[in-house]
Amino acid sequence: MRHRLTAIPVVIVVAAGLAACSTDNPSASPSPTATTASPTASATPTPTPTVAELSAANFVERVSAAEAAVTSYDIAVSVAGPVAMDLTGSADLAGGKRNVAMTMSDPDMGSIELRMVDSILYLNLGEASGGLFLQLDPNDAGNPLASSFAGFEDQILENGLAGMDQAVVSVTKVGAPEALDGTDVQAYEVVFDTAKIAPDAAQKLLENEGVPALPPTMTITYWLDAQDVARKTVYQLEGTTTTTHVTNLGAGAPVTAPPADQVTTEMPF
Repeated sequence: MRHRLTAIPVVIVVAAGLAACSTDNPSASPSPTATTASPTASATPTPTPTVAELSAANFVERVSAAEAAVTSYDIAVSVAGPVAMDLTGSADLAGGKRNVAMTMSDPDMGSIELRMVDSILYLNLGEASGGLFLQLDPNDAGNPLASSFAGFEDQILENGLAGMDQAVVSVTKVGAPEALDGTDVQAYEVVFDTAKIAPDAAQKLLENEGVPALPPTMTITYWLDAQDVARKTVYQLEGTTTTTHVTNLGAGAPVTAPPADQVTTEMPF
């Protein structure tokens, strides 16, 4: 998982904080030295706060700022292209938790289910694990499979746009607002100059996408709700189209460890 609100291999983040302009609200009062009645002054109406348009200058800041506020959600990822994949999952990050669950359908390996609950990883590889969840400690250096997930828990909370603030070339509103899963959203097309992505972020992007090099620019379309939460994102890379839907913000499916009778510590290979 690249970061809190996306799953392998997606690098899009969601959420943002809206900034409002504050204004004074002065009211007039009669002069205490007035000897004659004066008309009653009416209070100045409070102007409606305005929110700056999303732009190349503020996109990463706004999207990153509100990401931390999203503590529970469901996600669906579809990857179409030479290597197709579908993934569904949920995250529960409330109160400092880093619990996630995901089920991935892979053309070669079939259905794979992963859960990270209270720092313990549960991995169901279908027939390869006898239909049971392998219980793994990512900090177990003596277990190659377990240790391959070292750092996975920390990645759950990573900001997926870290290191990309200087890379935003343009943010363009696309079309009119529309309804998506019962929520009003607005599409924005965001262009990134990959040469301006910070080296560490660029390397993670290459690893997550499984490509040898990035194109000069990447274009990602975000469908943002009124709070700038990305309810849908779409991008193309190396002939592959990745589409992500995020739903049930604040009310994602519970993430729990599998029942004991569905767990094994015996390595099948």
